[in-house]
Amino acid sequence: MIDGIHITEIQNSGEKSSYAREILEKLPEWFGDKQSLDEYVEDVKELPYYAALNAEGKCIGFFSVKIHYQHTGDIFVCGVLPEYQHNGIGKAIYQAVEHYLIQMGCKYVIVKTLSDTVDFEPYAQTRGFYKSIGFEPLITLTEMWNEENPCLIMFKSLVQ
Repeated sequence: MIDGIHITEIQNSGEKSSYAREILEKLPEWFGDKQSLDEYVEDVKELPYYAALNAEGKCIGFFSVKIHYQHTGDIFVCGVLPEYQHNGIGKAIYQAVEHYLIQMGCKYVIVKTLSDTVDFEPYAQTRGFYKSIGFEPLITLTEMWNEENPCLIMFKSLVQ
């Protein structure tokens, strides 16, 4: 726990969706496309979801994940409120997610983000965050999203 912050798994689909919308709307540099934001908010309802709650019970950050082929975790969407970034909140939530993925038998975890072939500072920070928790670049795919938004897939081995 970080200074009154509690990391917990959220089961209630309405809470998942509400928390995701509250946070993603405050991160327009990453989630400025309303259609994509709405899809994330809807899709998290059915996915494993970990949140950081402050002392007042307000959600200040979350990670939602998928599992592919029973052995690969996928960080589907995540975010931390701007005023709480760079304080270890994202790392703390990720640690809970990684523990969950290991318990579920995952050997790897991946995340998709904007490639470093695009010069956009918010995503340079994102890639830096993922590198700080052990992720490595794997491949950039222009056909996944589009050529203006090339997708970088990063991965981390969970096998020791």
